[in-house]
Amino acid sequence: MRVLITGAAGAIGKPVCEFLAQRGHEVRRFDRSPSGDGAVIADIADTKAVFDACASVDAILHLAATPDDAPFLELIPPNVIGVFNVLDAARRHGVGRVVLASSVQVSWSPGPDQKRSAAHATPRNHYALTKLWSEHMAEMYSRVYKMSIVAARIGWMVRTMTEALAMRTRSMMRNYVSRRDISHFMACAIETPNLEFDVFYAIGPGGAHCYDLDSPRRAIGYEPQDHFPSGLPFALPEEDG
Repeated sequence: MRVLITGAAGAIGKPVCEFLAQRGHEVRRFDRSPSGDGAVIADIADTKAVFDACASVDAILHLAATPDDAPFLELIPPNVIGVFNVLDAARRHGVGRVVLASSVQVSWSPGPDQKRSAAHATPRNHYALTKLWSEHMAEMYSRVYKMSIVAARIGWMVRTMTEALAMRTRSMMRNYVSRRDISHFMACAIETPNLEFDVFYAIGPGGAHCYDLDSPRRAIGYEPQDHFPSGLPFALPEEDG
């Protein structure tokens, strides 16, 4: 399968590109930063560049975005215009499957006990609002243009030791997803046939009591493996005491 991955130089994009290539997919990379031989170097808000990059691919994994909260006007080009560019280019080129990176921030809350389905939406910042909007736009494109789209509410894929310590200190391990698990999710999301529109949580198994992981298991075969801190690319120090 020929797969375009936007945000290919990012923390999620890099392991996903490697994983899909190992599974035999032909990966086309797109990012503002260099991300490998033959990669497209352009901004996701550049409509023509996105349209050209989407030509002759079977699937798109749209990961490019500002990945956390920021001033609203800074979020608009990557998180709003970028989503439109990808979905409309996919429509015009007849791309068979689009997977959009949404975020668990669309639905997380301070309390750990409430189990959330894909219908649950309680954004607490402008970043989460842009991700919720991207889900709604994807649903519209799927319904109106008969496109196959999966929106992935991605958990906290810890990037640094500082983030890992913050996750542990704040007892937010239920939101954790490892590099291996997110790569597996993305493979399942592009390889499973006969999907229309779905919103799934891309979370590790430690979040099963808070998030609906049964739906992606049944629909696309997603079986997360790594409880925090398993899967981190560094060793986490022991807790004091």
